[in-house]
Amino acid sequence: MTKTIQISDLKQLGAIVRVVRKSQHLRQDEVGRFSHTLIGDLEAGKPTAQIGKVIAAMRELGIRLHVELPAGMDIPAGLREPMK
Repeated sequence: MTKTIQISDLKQLGAIVRVVRKSQHLRQDEVGRFSHTLIGDLEAGKPTAQIGKVIAAMRELGIRLHVELPAGMDIPAGLREPMK
């Protein structure tokens, strides 16, 4: 069963990344091709972390990101297929 958590800020996202990384017994410098500085900044909730690298690091750790659209809005036709 997939667990979902609603994220309200960058610090919370960073905390989730840290817990997942530690549960996998990885050091910050062992997460894919990312520097320990990037992972440290992400885990600290630093607002200047590059979103592309954040998403890639999350993917490396097996964390899936979902976006909830505003109520009443349909998924645009070009976005209906899952992106890889």
